[in-house]
Amino acid sequence: MASIGPDQVEREARALLKEAIERSGWYPILSGAEREKRVEQDVDRYWPVMASEAAQRLLDRFEGCSHVAFHTAGLAQDIGSGAGLGSSGSGMNS
Repeated sequence: MASIGPDQVEREARALLKEAIERSGWYPILSGAEREKRVEQDVDRYWPVMASEAAQRLLDRFEGCSHVAFHTAGLAQDIGSGAGLGSSGSGMNS
């Protein structure tokens, strides 16, 4: 089972929220620096709103990596044992 820590969830939630706010065009009349300051304040206040989505995204990412690692390790084990290789060693049984 995946182990995702609260700090990881918070970082991911903050990133998701910041991206959403920046894409939405909030605070269009503010200067760049002032807009950035307001966006950061909103992220500080409201990142918990994105915590559930962030946790799910992290779990999905972890499970995807685990699947790839498991598949690659299994393939390496098969190759190392010679499983699936024909008499020529080419992997083709002819």
